[in-house]
Amino acid sequence: MAQSPLGGDGEAEGGWYLETHLDGGRLWRVPVRPLPFRVGRKEGMQLVVPSDAVSSEHAEIRSPEGDGALRLCDLGSTNGTFLNRERIEGERFLNDGDIVHFADFEFRVARDETPRRPRNTAVLGDARLPESFLPGTRELTELLRGRAVIAMFQPIVDMPTRRIAALEALGRGAHPDLPMLPTELFRIAATIGLEVELSRLFRRSTIESLNAFWALPPVFLNTHPAELNRPELIESLAELQRVAPHVDMVVEVHERFFADTKALATLRDSLADIDVRLAYDDFGVGQARLLELAEVPPDFLKFDASFIRGIDSAPAAKRRLLIALVAAARDLDVVTVAEGIETEAEYQVCLDVGFAQGQGYYFGRPAYLVDLDLAPAEGSGPS
Repeated sequence: MAQSPLGGDGEAEGGWYLETHLDGGRLWRVPVRPLPFRVGRKEGMQLVVPSDAVSSEHAEIRSPEGDGALRLCDLGSTNGTFLNRERIEGERFLNDGDIVHFADFEFRVARDETPRRPRNTAVLGDARLPESFLPGTRELTELLRGRAVIAMFQPIVDMPTRRIAALEALGRGAHPDLPMLPTELFRIAATIGLEVELSRLFRRSTIESLNAFWALPPVFLNTHPAELNRPELIESLAELQRVAPHVDMVVEVHERFFADTKALATLRDSLADIDVRLAYDDFGVGQARLLELAEVPPDFLKFDASFIRGIDSAPAAKRRLLIALVAAARDLDVVTVAEGIETEAEYQVCLDVGFAQGQGYYFGRPAYLVDLDLAPAEGSGPS
C-alpha cells in the first residue's frame, strides 16, 4: 500500500520543500505540508506571499492519490503559476529540482528524506525575490543522482625532459541536457547549495576510473572553496584512499583560501595524516601571498597562467619577479608548476626561470586516461 507524505503521528516520511533565496542570498526552505498545501496572499494559506502580484488564493500543491507524488495546480490566479518557466493550466506533476513561480516569486522544489515535523503556515517577507535559480537545477539533481560525470586528465610535465610527471584530473558533465564544463555546472550547483556534492562526485569518478591502471604518476584533484573548512573533506579523501590505495593523490586548494593560515595549516596536517599531498592552485591570481607560503608551505605551488601568458615578450621586471618567486618556493622545498604554457617561447622562458614542472596546451590538452598510454593495472591484463 502506498504511503502518504505524512505519517499517522504527524511525522513526515522524508519530505518535500519549496526553497528560495532571500535578501543576502540566504536559502530559505518551506516544508510542503500538510497537504493540500495552499499558496496565496490571503492569511491562512500554508505559504503566505504578501504581494499584489500574487492572488489571494493563487495555487495549490496536492497529492490526491496519497502516494507521495505531488501535483501543482493553479487556482485561477491573475498572474499565473509557472513550472520550469512555462505557465500551467490544470495539474502538473512536480519533480525534485523543478522551478516554480507564483506570479514573479520563484521557488525550487526539493526532496529531503530526513524526517521533519510539519508546519502549518509560512509567511514570506515583503522583499521581492530575484530570478536566482538558473535553468538546469532539476537536471543537475539528476546528474548527481545518476553520477553522470566523466574524468579527463591533463599532463603536468617535468620541464627539462618534457615527460609526464603528474596528471590533473578535470571533471566533465555527462548529462545530455547540461553543459560539460565544470564552471557552468558549478554555477548551477551554487544556486541550490550543491557545490560540495558536485565536487565530491568529480573526485570519486576520477579515482574510480584509475583502478584499471598502475604505475601512475601523482594525480592532482580539485576542490571547491565551499568544502575546505569542512571535516567531511578529509573523510571523503580518506575513503578515496581506501578505494584506490595505489594512487598518489594531490589536493589542489585555490588561492582565495590562503588568507586563513590557521585553517590552511590544519588542512595541510590533516592531509599529511592520510598521505595526501597539498598543492596551492592559481598562485598570484589575486596577489602573491608570500607570508602564507612561508608559514604553511605546500608540496606543490601552481603559478597562475596570468604569470605565464606572454612571458617571452614581457618586461624584464616581470621575469625578475618570477625568478624571485620561483627561487623563494624552491628554498622552501616546494615543487613549482607553471600553468598555461602554450608556446615554445613561453616554455623556454619558464625553463630558464627555474620552474620544475609545467602544464598547458603546449604539452597536451585534457584527454581520457586511455589516450595517455598508461599501463593497465597489475593483474587486469592478459595472464
